[in-house]
Amino acid sequence: MNVNTRLLQLIGRSTGLLAVLWLLAPAASADCAADAYGEVYCGGGRCKRDHNGTIWCSRTYQGGAQRSREGRVLCGTGQCVKNIRGEIYCSSVVGGAVLKDSKGLVRCQGRCERATAAQCENTRADSAG
Repeated sequence: MNVNTRLLQLIGRSTGLLAVLWLLAPAASADCAADAYGEVYCGGGRCKRDHNGTIWCSRTYQGGAQRSREGRVLCGTGQCVKNIRGEIYCSSVVGGAVLKDSKGLVRCQGRCERATAAQCENTRADSAG
């Protein structure tokens, strides 16, 4: 097998993996959620409630948010998922896809990054008359 044939095979496999990730990615966008008191909070990406009932949203448009084992909300640039140890990883690509493979390993579009509280926001929504 020559180098050009091998390169074409690698490109074909990479393109197929990206297509699968794109198809499996949830339709993410900006999100809003209400807390226990009816106050609405919105963010650039997905929103989740922490163990105290506080709403936290990803700062990044189409970013992900997941609740940790301790009940804290952690966010990322792309979509997020927990690995088999309960650690939360997110795609480094804005709105990027992420999934767990058959071995429980996290696979990300772009790089995998640890989710952080610093990438979350807690902003009350404004109301119109």
